[in-house]
Amino acid sequence: MEQIELSAQSRAEQGKGPARRLRITGRVPAVLYGAGIEGSEKLSLDNKELSKVLHTEAGKNVLVNLNLDGVGKPRLVMFKEVVRHPLKETIQHVDLFVVSMENSIVVEVPIHLVGKSEGVTLGGLLQQELRQVKVECLPNNIPDAIDCDITELGIGQNLHIGDLTFPGGVSAHDDPAGTIVSVVAPAAESDEKSAEEAEEELNKSFGEEPGAKGEEESKE
Repeated sequence: MEQIELSAQSRAEQGKGPARRLRITGRVPAVLYGAGIEGSEKLSLDNKELSKVLHTEAGKNVLVNLNLDGVGKPRLVMFKEVVRHPLKETIQHVDLFVVSMENSIVVEVPIHLVGKSEGVTLGGLLQQELRQVKVECLPNNIPDAIDCDITELGIGQNLHIGDLTFPGGVSAHDDPAGTIVSVVAPAAESDEKSAEEAEEELNKSFGEEPGAKGEEESKE
């Protein structure tokens, strides 16, 4: 996986006030955790540079060579959390963690649906329950996405995490029973069946056989 350069500056101040002032100058407050760091380190990142780093195919799972204050050897890091403004979508805060190319990590990767479901072709409705899956692998093996082939998925059927095929060196870290996608009958058809079942139950409660009412009316 490609590694992208990102520069950072140390910061001493913390709290809402200093963080707000940082954002006004075009920088984003950040915190770095991980091996070789006692507690955490407070940093700031250039907003424009940070946005470019996050807009690669790898998204938040991009590997970053973090150059702190322009001195020393860059640290290999990844994003742990990216906090955005709820309305403006601007980056408000970033958490980073140091990684080792020799140790496995757990990350979330997107699920990519492949093909067109047989059930959808027959009029069924596709419902995707999960859009990401947690995987465990070495940092250099993180896939951009996991493909989920839905071609043979019929009405009333579903696919689970355990049905996915993962690349070599990558394994699922979520419950295999977790439902990814399902195909359900059209809502109109389901509502029609529910109405018929309700009428049958009502007839039974009055001791009538299904369809008996219609037969009596036809005799009058």
